[in-house]
Amino acid sequence: MEAILFLVHPNDLETLIIQAETPQDVLESSSLQQSLYLGDAWQSLHELLQLPDLVKPVLSWVIQAEHLLSARNVGKAVSYNTVVRAAEIYHVLQNIHVDEVKKHYQFSNVITALQAQTQELKLAELKLIYLQLQDLYRDAAQRNMAVLSVIQDGIKPAKLI
Repeated sequence: MEAILFLVHPNDLETLIIQAETPQDVLESSSLQQSLYLGDAWQSLHELLQLPDLVKPVLSWVIQAEHLLSARNVGKAVSYNTVVRAAEIYHVLQNIHVDEVKKHYQFSNVITALQAQTQELKLAELKLIYLQLQDLYRDAAQRNMAVLSVIQDGIKPAKLI
């Protein structure tokens, strides 16, 4: 499973709730704004943000958003955080430094000499994604935008930058 997050204006979110019938309808919507492609690394980052000394209730909705977009055909693949929830998440994320994410990753993964290079690359990817996640939620809070989450197999970003 891969994940991608989008910023969306609240009025456009309402339109998607009413009109979208499949996750692909959401992905092809012209109302989606800034995006962050997390790929399959989202699961590792999500687990790191659930560790005991980081746990804040809103962190469970950072990637797998709080509200399902629709109970219709869209299913559980698409969810969203309201403008208010996105701002709450931003305030929590800004207080968690990337070094804490690194510390938790290193603590939760026993690294052998054979795995060292692979684990270092994975850690670098997670740190980068975490910083981008902080930026996305900062932009959502500053622009009063909702955050839309799509988690499914086969997501391919239209462009990387």
